[in-house]
Amino acid sequence: MTIRVAIADDHPTMLAGMEHLMAGFAGMTVIGLVTDSTQLVQLLGSQSCDVVITDFSMPKGRYGDGISLLRFLQRRFPLVRLVVLTGVESETVLRSILAIDVRVIVSKSDDYACLETAIHRARDKQDFLSPDIERILQAASASGALAPEAGGQLSKRETEVMRLFAEGLSVSQISERIGRSRKTVSAQKVTGMKKLGLQRDADIFRYAVAHGLVQASESARSGAKEADE
Repeated sequence: MTIRVAIADDHPTMLAGMEHLMAGFAGMTVIGLVTDSTQLVQLLGSQSCDVVITDFSMPKGRYGDGISLLRFLQRRFPLVRLVVLTGVESETVLRSILAIDVRVIVSKSDDYACLETAIHRARDKQDFLSPDIERILQAASASGALAPEAGGQLSKRETEVMRLFAEGLSVSQISERIGRSRKTVSAQKVTGMKKLGLQRDADIFRYAVAHGLVQASESARSGAKEADE
């Protein structure tokens, strides 16, 4: 049975390379190539799909990116399996992906040939981490390290709030996007800042970029600066 695959990445050259690579994988077909979450959701709503390969950081799109997008896809398309293909090397971010039960992660630093195995594992609801992802997680476990600035681990909900705030969203906008009250979002932001030892809103942006929660895009930087003023 042919595995139907959708690919999402905000770099067109990456998509072209992925399409060429996938042409050599037996028993698989690419149903679409998209550059943001809006296009991805439209594609999945119009065509049958078995596995989505998605970048973690795609700053544009109505449905966001990162953890927020992955959780949205899980809710909206529960039968579609997810493969995260990412250049993020933050142990904190990688564990946050695993924590929401996305169990297949491939590093952009690895040989993309391992994607064939990753797709099969995702389709069969099995775990798969590419060699570089395994290395990052094992190194962090061996050292017992948390994020350098952290006084304690963020919960997945605190991580989500901090990431969205770093992208320039206000507390009200975050509340609307993730379906929590403004009071809850505000409390999670404050708690997250305390755990990380952050003093100002601008510090959230710097932390998020340093740990791969967001890309250092001009829009995200402007949003964080405005929030700090």
